[in-house]
Amino acid sequence: MKKLSHYLLQESQHQANLLQLEIDKLNTAAKYLYLNIAIYILITIVEYWLAIIGHSQALKADALNNLSGVISTGVLIFGIREATNYDDDDILAKDLPKESVRSDNSLQLSRFRLETVFTLVTSFIIILIALQIIVNGFIDLRHINESPNPNLISALGAGIATVMMLLVFYINRHFGKKLQNGSLLAASKDSLGDIVTSFGTAITVLISYFFQLAWVDSAVSIIIGFFILWQGLTIFQESTLNLIDYVDPDLEKQMRKTVEKTPKVRKVVDLTSRYNGNMLLVDIFIMVNPKDTAMEIYNVNEKIERKLHKKYNVYDVTITIIPDPEKQ
Repeated sequence: MKKLSHYLLQESQHQANLLQLEIDKLNTAAKYLYLNIAIYILITIVEYWLAIIGHSQALKADALNNLSGVISTGVLIFGIREATNYDDDDILAKDLPKESVRSDNSLQLSRFRLETVFTLVTSFIIILIALQIIVNGFIDLRHINESPNPNLISALGAGIATVMMLLVFYINRHFGKKLQNGSLLAASKDSLGDIVTSFGTAITVLISYFFQLAWVDSAVSIIIGFFILWQGLTIFQESTLNLIDYVDPDLEKQMRKTVEKTPKVRKVVDLTSRYNGNMLLVDIFIMVNPKDTAMEIYNVNEKIERKLHKKYNVYDVTITIIPDPEKQ
């Protein structure tokens, strides 16, 4: 009984340490997202102001694209704050019972899903802004004879935005990989797209100015709109798959093979996995020799958990043992 109590305490402490590590990573990610917002706000103001002065619809579209970055990043930060609010007695203003059948660790795993939920919300915001840009672009094309050609001030604004977005992309990509954080990696994809659109806007303005082709500016604003729409739909897809417990089938096949190679495991009957935020959880049904002792089965469980955690960064493994009646 003492050994069992020690094991349960050890397991609980191990999971608590992993949860705290994930919370620390999310809090660190939030700090970099605050930096994102500051840069995005500055770029948006500069681009929109110069778009008005420089008469560029493409630059205005790029400014609205960066405004979507401000909004979506703000929503992400709110989601991360809710996901890491470990000591709170409610979830999204819904009070939790003082005596719950669920452990604090289990409740925290539910909170981690909030990050994914709010990432999904940001995809809707990006899609709506993209549609607005596309519609405005077509309206401008219909009245192209009434629109003045953009000037070099617009090109300057797009150039400044390109340089600043390179900085944002580096921060998000570098620390997203370092922290293994989905929010920062998603933000890096968004900022990479912003680099392309800002650079493309600068080229567009220069072409429109030197060749006196005002329609090119409006046409490119539509292209930027479709590019932003594609980004929003991609984020929507990834977030939705996460929420419906979709995990890469190839990853699940690899985990299954790893478990099957574990000594005393005769067969993996079933393996399912899911994400809670960035935390990967796995449920496994395995067949073993019915004559194996409880200690032997316990050691098999420990080996499987260690392998999956070390090789695939699995947070928690639930193993169900099934005796193999055909091979005793």
